[in-house]
Amino acid sequence: MDTLEDLYYGNLLPQEKVSKLDDEMKELIGLLNRNEEKLTATLSDEQKETFEKYKDCNREISEICERNAFLNGFRLGARIIIEVVNN
Repeated sequence: MDTLEDLYYGNLLPQEKVSKLDDEMKELIGLLNRNEEKLTATLSDEQKETFEKYKDCNREISEICERNAFLNGFRLGARIIIEVVNN
């Protein structure tokens, strides 16, 4: 694993400060949870199991996308620094 991935996965902690969720994010999480509760209340056990598998896959995809965006952002920053230093 490279340094950027270590940083992304929390193996390197450049700061111990924990960021708080902003109000917009809290509101969206609340809405998501309420809608999920309403939806799962209408599902059979088999459908609930399928929905859980769906959420797991969606979570994995999201984690991969977030990791890639994180790594690409740092790589872009490094390229910008190299350009600035070389000009």
